Amino acid sequence: MLVVFLALAGCSGVADDTGVDCVGVEPVTAYAVDWATDPAPALAAVDSTFTLKVRDQRGCAIEDLQRAHERIVHTLIVSTDLTSFQHLHQEDSLDLTAEDLRSSTFHFPLTLPAAGDYRLVFDYAHQNQYLTTLDWMTAGGTPAQADTPALDYSTERTVGDLVVTLRWDIEPASGYEASWTALVRTADGTDVTDLVQWLGADGHAAVASADLGWVSHTHAWFPDMETVAPGHDMPHLYLGPDLPFHYTFPNAGPHKMWLQFARADAPDTPYVADFAFDVAP
Repeated sequence: MLVVFLALAGCSGVADDTGVDCVGVEPVTAYAVDWATDPAPALAAVDSTFTLKVRDQRGCAIEDLQRAHERIVHTLIVSTDLTSFQHLHQEDSLDLTAEDLRSSTFHFPLTLPAAGDYRLVFDYAHQNQYLTTLDWMTAGGTPAQADTPALDYSTERTVGDLVVTLRWDIEPASGYEASWTALVRTADGTDVTDLVQWLGADGHAAVASADLGWVSHTHAWFPDMETVAPGHDMPHLYLGPDLPFHYTFPNAGPHKMWLQFARADAPDTPYVADFAFDVAP
């Protein structure tokens, strides 16, 4: 599923709507996400609370955000050294309230492993559009992130009790649709055949350029998936061991992806397998 990029960069700190005229109907022409951490700034290895607010061009809350992939807002947080990836939602730890939805304000616990810069990616939906807002966050304290991104080009990853192998069916090249398959097996080589949907998809893939200037996501491929609107279910097609993906990468250069999927014995606890790769010009 391709993400529609219509959002503005967010700003640090949750906006106060005091003094903003939100009465009446005005078309939403731009979106932003304001955010804050408590404590502020966030500190490495210290538990914090992350709060975000989705607003329109007037600073007003978006009261009718749509649920997409079983969540209202998906927040991806990636370290600039590419060693830390988190995919977080309020619903994972706290129930949504009517006030949360009215004010389009959400929060969840967050712990960052190291000091340094992190890319923030907010995915949400409104008026049948998939929307993404990007921003940066800096964490203080110690230990610090590595100075250079971690790019391991191995095509096999051991994740818990599984081994995930990446196979490119069509090699990635800028501006052309690439396709790849994740082969999921147990450590002894047995095919995994009990994959279940997690967050409404058989598999998720967050993809990013190595400098985190561009970040997006897609899901396990099926015919006409680009026509699926927010709130609609994706079919459950893949029990394993293969998970196929298609995507068109806009830029050449080094990239990294994080694949997420779940098994029947732990449907709410996804596996995460990361792979580095180059996109040809």
